[in-house]
Amino acid sequence: MRINRGLIAVFALALAFAPGAASAAYKTHHHYHGHHRVHSGSWDGRWSGAWGGNDPTAVNVRGGRVVSYEYGGATNPVGWSRVTARRIVYGESGVVVTMTRTGANTARATLKSSQGNGMAVLRRR
Repeated sequence: MRINRGLIAVFALALAFAPGAASAAYKTHHHYHGHHRVHSGSWDGRWSGAWGGNDPTAVNVRGGRVVSYEYGGATNPVGWSRVTARRIVYGESGVVVTMTRTGANTARATLKSSQGNGMAVLRRR
């Protein structure tokens, strides 16, 4: 699946004008979910992958908040993000990206909008 570049451009513009809202950083700890032990800790770093396995992307997290994302060769600022030990959500104007931690250095990302949806597997580099 290919993400519509126009959708990403709209997303970039929407985020550029969004009011900032800092999220708190979380300390490294272990969280138990039922019978599965899930490692959680800082999200800080550069998480890279590809939307639909084809369109390179990256999300940059510093100080417990998303500061920018990369797509189509451009780096775009992020106006707001919510960060918890297991999940990051950021977006604006009907476009929402959710990153869910699948391991210490891996996450699954979904993009939902009225113009389409996308999925990516991300790895912290």
